[in-house]
This record gives sequence, structure tokens and C-alpha cells, in this order.
Amino acid sequence: MGFWWWLAVAVALVAITIGAIDYWRIGHVPKDFHPRPGQAITTVPTLFIHGYSGNRYSFGHMLGRLHREGIAQKAMVITVNRRGQLHTQGRLENTQNPMIQVIFKRSRENLVTELAWLHQIMVLLHHSGVRQVNLVGHSMGAIVAMLAALQLPAKDVPIIGKIVTIAGPFNDIELGKDSDEILVYDWGPRGPFRKAPIYHYIAEKAHDLPPDVQILNIAGDIFTIPTRHDDGVISVQSAFALRWLLPSAGVNYQEVLIRGVGAAHSLLHENKLVDQNVIRFLFT
Repeated sequence: MGFWWWLAVAVALVAITIGAIDYWRIGHVPKDFHPRPGQAITTVPTLFIHGYSGNRYSFGHMLGRLHREGIAQKAMVITVNRRGQLHTQGRLENTQNPMIQVIFKRSRENLVTELAWLHQIMVLLHHSGVRQVNLVGHSMGAIVAMLAALQLPAKDVPIIGKIVTIAGPFNDIELGKDSDEILVYDWGPRGPFRKAPIYHYIAEKAHDLPPDVQILNIAGDIFTIPTRHDDGVISVQSAFALRWLLPSAGVNYQEVLIRGVGAAHSLLHENKLVDQNVIRFLFT
């Protein structure tokens, strides 16, 4: 065994160590937070909800960036274990722009189950004195966030003030796992020509949204050709289908389209432009 073999072993060990440290770090709460000068401060927690088959990596690096830059404080990690029980790490007392990382250990469940888990979390927060929250959801997590605003009872849960949806399949048949086909229901002057069940449901319930809720809807487009617009998984037509539903229901609704290779479905929560829009919407 020569020099190059030992070098390869050393490089592998360093990579494993760095990976292990990163894995631990993004699933835990940092000790210190130093807000940047002039940063607007609120005590309203923001929950980050990953998508189908997501994990601590899904939003972990975004929360880390916002924390290190002094914009918002990663205050808690709430994990729903495989038996549906909640495990909390961290605290909300004396925090600034607190962020809560939500992790579902059974991350391939259906919407009903994940919404029930989120309901448990919301009840826990309410019992802890939290009266308002914001929600950020990616992919299926965006649907869960929207359904929370539409379905969760007003009693014993915090009010939902702002929602950020990232690459949500709002006019799609498959709301969870990626399918081989990217569903595209083109638009006409009055909306999509074809409407998936989730679209019909939101259309029927849109007027039940909290009266003062504000929604920022972010989609990705990795293509430059005029005949295709998607992030590799979700079409822009599906993600932006909410434009036909929410403004007419009186909702404060905004859209942002992210373009380029960094707008791929699983890269959107690593995209600095997404960071900037989340900061503008939630923390300024």
C-alpha cells in the first residue's frame, strides 16, 4: 500500500467526517444568533415543511444560511417520529424571527397523515403561547401548508399569517412522489383548460382562507425554450395555478418565477434568489 492509497483513505475519512458534521448540524439548533444591523425583528415563528421523501437536508441549509446571515434564528427542530409522536429540540422564548424546522421521519405519507401531524405541531405551539405562525412548504409540503390554512380549525391553533409555497403541484394528479410525466394543463383566459382534484378543492375552499393571510408562490423554470416551462418535476402551469383562485377570493397573493439550472425542483431551497424572496416576504 503506497502513498496514493493512504491519500485516498485520508480524503475519504475527511469527506465522511465533514458529511457527518453537516448531517448533525443541519438537524440541530445553533447556540448563538446575532441579528444583522437594521434587521426587522418579530417573534412570530415560521415553520418549514419539506416535501415527499424529504428530510433534514430539504430545508436545513436554507435555515442555516438565514441564521448565519443574521436574518432569522433557527430556534427549534420538531421531529415527528415513525409512530407519529412529536420530539422537540430548542425553544422559542427570547428568540428573534424564530424558524422551526419540521421533519417527518415517515416522509412518504399521504396528505391526510401529514396534515394531521402538522395539526399536532400547531396545537403544541398554541399551548406554548404561540398565537400566530408563518408557513413555508416545498413541493408536497406546499400543499400541506395550503391545506392547513384551509382545513385546520380556528380553535387551539395559531393563526396563519403568511405562507410561502415553493414548487407546489397545485394542478397535478400526483401530489407526492415524482412521476415519469410532468403534467401540464395549459391556461386559457379564465384559467386551466383541465383541472385536477386538488385544484377543484382549493377553488371550492379558497374563501375559507384566513382573512388576512398573505401568500408568496415561487416556481422554477429550468428551460429556455418557449414550449416547455417546468423545474424538472412540476410545471409552471401547475405551480402558478393558484393565480386563478386566490386573488378572486380576496387573498394577498404574489408570484415569483426563478429561472435557470438553479431553479431545478430539488435545488430551489438552495437558490439564493429564493432566499432573497423569502427574506423580503417574511423578514422585512
